[in-house]
Amino acid sequence: MISKLKGVIDTIFEQQVIIDVNGVGYGVFVPTKTISKLSVGAPATLWIETVVREDAITLYGFISQSEHEYFNLLTLVQGIGPKAGLSILSALSPEQISSAILSGDVSAFTSANGIGKKTAERIITELKDKVGKTNVNIELANISKEMAGDSIAEDAISALSNLGYTRSQSFSTVMKIVNDNPMISMNDLIKLALKEINNF
Repeated sequence: MISKLKGVIDTIFEQQVIIDVNGVGYGVFVPTKTISKLSVGAPATLWIETVVREDAITLYGFISQSEHEYFNLLTLVQGIGPKAGLSILSALSPEQISSAILSGDVSAFTSANGIGKKTAERIITELKDKVGKTNVNIELANISKEMAGDSIAEDAISALSNLGYTRSQSFSTVMKIVNDNPMISMNDLIKLALKEINNF
């Protein structure tokens, strides 16, 4: 089982790279976000998930352990295979996936190629309890649990969403502000959230 490859990028295709490791070229499927960070002739280290099937052994590569972790998490969901997992990681970072799951943001997942509303809802339902156990955004998950039922926070998230911001972005911004300022008023919360979002 190959778990990690360290070498030089030999060739870059639309969804795959060939990484030369001591003269041996390994074909590795990667998210499109990863391809944009690689260049031919440059050294690279990829975390690898090896998928063995009757007719093929396929390598999927990631530039960070968190991407690899979320790929494995996503492919636990019924109907999400390696191709769909790569598609989601091509559209969303691990942090964005975590925030989308915790906030129930279906539209974040449907922005990925090939992911429909029902599949997005299944991802959120099946992974909501698992996402807090990953290394990505454990703090975010803990804050989310503390905020459950907080009407001011929910109203602020709804207000920001109505202004055109994504639910994921509104959710993560509001959670962090409320965590730092537990007694904040609704008006101040929305003002601070707008300021933080627009400063990105």
